Amino acid sequence: MSALSRFLDPPRLRTEEERRATWLELFFDLVFVVAVAELGEVLSNDVTFGGFLRFLALFVPVWWAWAGFTFYANRFDTDDLPYRLLIFVAMFAVAALATTVPDAFEGGSAGFALSYVCIRLVLLTLYGRAIRAVEKGRELALFYFSVFGLAVVIWLVSLAVPEPARYMLWAIALAVEVAAPLAGWRLLPEAPVDPRHLPERFGLLTIIVLGESVFAVVLGVRDVSWELSSALAAGGGFLAAAAIWWIYFGFLDSSLESTREGRLRGLTLTYAHFFVYAGIAALGVGVKLVILEAGGQEKYGDTAWVFCAGLALCMAALAAIHLVTPPQPFDADFWLRLGTAGAALVLLPLSFFLPGLLVVWLLAGLLAAQVVVELATHERHAAPGI
Repeated sequence: MSALSRFLDPPRLRTEEERRATWLELFFDLVFVVAVAELGEVLSNDVTFGGFLRFLALFVPVWWAWAGFTFYANRFDTDDLPYRLLIFVAMFAVAALATTVPDAFEGGSAGFALSYVCIRLVLLTLYGRAIRAVEKGRELALFYFSVFGLAVVIWLVSLAVPEPARYMLWAIALAVEVAAPLAGWRLLPEAPVDPRHLPERFGLLTIIVLGESVFAVVLGVRDVSWELSSALAAGGGFLAAAAIWWIYFGFLDSSLESTREGRLRGLTLTYAHFFVYAGIAALGVGVKLVILEAGGQEKYGDTAWVFCAGLALCMAALAAIHLVTPPQPFDADFWLRLGTAGAALVLLPLSFFLPGLLVVWLLAGLLAAQVVVELATHERHAAPGI
């Protein structure tokens, strides 16, 4: 027993300690790249309003799976042997979930549900350890164990229900899970989130999704007939991604750690990042479709609206996040972000009449101009490191 004790470090409340993201957390994030890539393929294969809604719907459990482990680790992670082994099991389940994404609404819903249940069972096991070992955070851990456990039961019941009623039960289960922090926030004084570690985790996933979007474009257009128009479309898409990176990490990320305390502000930071991630992923798909259109594949005409929708989601979410970050919530940066989201929404219906290449460059130019304005008006901006 003593020989094994050095591998066992029971959960403890970590929010009073100085800590950074661990290598295991970074490894864990990379598995979600596969799931996000599969979600992008779902949207690429069904470029309709209904396809976009299905893309967002499937993005919710993928994002919430990541968020569940992130918030647990933020409070209770001790990175001992049982924790590492359980995270590896969760990573395998996430990989399995990714393989079932394309068929979740096409006859493969049972596999998707079972994969998600496996992910949540690992999280329930972790919270069970916290209930036993962390007296100060026991009430919070017990609350999440109960709520997430109820959701798992609903997911399992859905397996006995035919489609499309099965999807209604999924929606109910996800609503129960995602709404849990709204009620659980009152328990935070006993087990608060770490205000340094959590923004870092959000930022790391942001850059991974940005990178995956660029990578998806590269893979998706490797067989395209490269001409000046397709090269310009790729350049505009990359400019947009680079500008979003600069806006997030140059002007926003530096102030996330000093986010004001409060229920509304904390919840805004959490939920708004869903739209940041989904928006960036959709934006990447939109760039790929515009490149294919510019390369002469006419069937991808009138698809620039995906780029507009993704950018609108991302920038509106960044505007919302800016409201909960100091020093001035309603300053020029907020209006720039909101204005860019508004411009993307205005261009969305117009994209059915304008060339996709023009739409991408109009919005990429607007993003670049926003970076220039913020560089000129900020006395200082974030350092390039994390």
